Amino acid sequence: MIPTDSTNEQSQLVDNNTTSRESIEDSDHSNPLIEPSPWWYEIGRRIRLVPWWLRYDFGIAQESDLRNRIVQLASSLGLDRKIVNKIVRHAVSEFSKHGLGPDYYGYHNIDHELEVTFFTLLAAKGQDKQGLGIGLSQKDLVTLFIAALFHDYDPLKRFDKPNEDSIERFIRNDHRILQFISELGISLDIVIALIYRTAYPFKGMIAEQATKKIQELFSAAGIPENDSSTRKHYERLGWFLSISDRIAGYSLGNFEHSKELARRNAHSLGWHPSVINTESVKYFTALALKEEREMFQRVFEGVPEQYRQNFSDNVMNFRQAWSKETEIRRSIRDKQVSLVTAVEGPYTIDSNLMRSIQHIYKESHAPMRTTPKRFRKSLAEADTILVTLRIDTKNGELVGYAKGGYLEKYKLRRGTHDENFGQRNTAYIESICVKPDFWGETGGGRLRMAFHAEAKRRGCKFVTGYVHREVAIRRINGGENVDIIQKYNPDKLDYYRAHLDNLIVSA
Repeated sequence: MIPTDSTNEQSQLVDNNTTSRESIEDSDHSNPLIEPSPWWYEIGRRIRLVPWWLRYDFGIAQESDLRNRIVQLASSLGLDRKIVNKIVRHAVSEFSKHGLGPDYYGYHNIDHELEVTFFTLLAAKGQDKQGLGIGLSQKDLVTLFIAALFHDYDPLKRFDKPNEDSIERFIRNDHRILQFISELGISLDIVIALIYRTAYPFKGMIAEQATKKIQELFSAAGIPENDSSTRKHYERLGWFLSISDRIAGYSLGNFEHSKELARRNAHSLGWHPSVINTESVKYFTALALKEEREMFQRVFEGVPEQYRQNFSDNVMNFRQAWSKETEIRRSIRDKQVSLVTAVEGPYTIDSNLMRSIQHIYKESHAPMRTTPKRFRKSLAEADTILVTLRIDTKNGELVGYAKGGYLEKYKLRRGTHDENFGQRNTAYIESICVKPDFWGETGGGRLRMAFHAEAKRRGCKFVTGYVHREVAIRRINGGENVDIIQKYNPDKLDYYRAHLDNLIVSA
């Protein structure tokens, strides 16, 4: 079980210009998760994927539902059902084999690819119905389908956000994709040009570099430079894909799904959780009301009413959450509400406290977690360290917790080797979780320091865990005695060690 304690921190993440950041951030780009593994490990990994593939083939997995909807929709648009099924299966297989399947906690995983593909085809189908005049041909539909399905195809990416140059390289070297494109009779260069248009944000240097590459791809596809109407058509088709890419997940699911997408995206971008609602509101406002309003309306009006309503409801819920969050922060800063911590013992955990902790656990959506049953059982174990965060008093309303125990209880990520394992001198922070409304108001920091103090009282010299790299760097820049032991790309969920030598605790 490999949860993370990066769910909450006191303030914004580290300034991107600090010297410490430069010296730590990219000193090497290794990722233990993609380094060659022993043959027996690879066999074991493939065996572990078998149950998921069986669920996928039998139509039980979430990805199966998306696959079926894509195949049915593509077929209604005149695409060959058999070849569409083969292409989707290849995409699912490649993403899963490279660790970007449903268990990858970054934003750009296979679920995102399938959602964007379905939503793009849905919006494309609605263009004639809405009379919006984008002029989609059968070849345009096929091109959009392939571009949407592989627009984040960057298996060995250094960061969660895909790199379009890498995507182009992988597509051009994937013989199955090339075969599919040949069978469908579309242009590989046009497909890649559309993918370059999904670069975000599409302005400044990013837009300049992408536009230059897009024009080069148009020339490679045989479109003359003076054929401005054809080039303009494909530029707009890429814009259409870009908008679909950014609103698909928020249109297809409910607010719980949207919050999960926002959390994953925040982790990928290195955002502090406390800015998720604020940034989401800004994002949707800019998308719908400012420079991209024209194409947003074109895509938005092309999908059925239920998805337009989903999107509108989710945007409204983000606004309401932001408003509530702002009110709670004001009450804390005005000292109308105070936050206090308490160390819980195995005999103080009654049924009410258990339910409250489990509720926050369920709501937190930590990147990598144990099963709910195992989590519940571990709460009452004698060697578990559990610190709670409450309002006003040690018996007040529970709004957060920190949980962990001796390092030896936990299985670390592949590639992490701790020299202290087996010495019983290290406490591992399994997770720090705070209710979203209370993010950003020192709660996470209070829990962490209380956990450190309790770990030292129990004889530990170190506290370890997994945290976003930016958080670890911020702690280092703040003067804490912290080492980054093992880095991971692209998710930057690194293993760190905090030294407790100089920590003074009360008896």
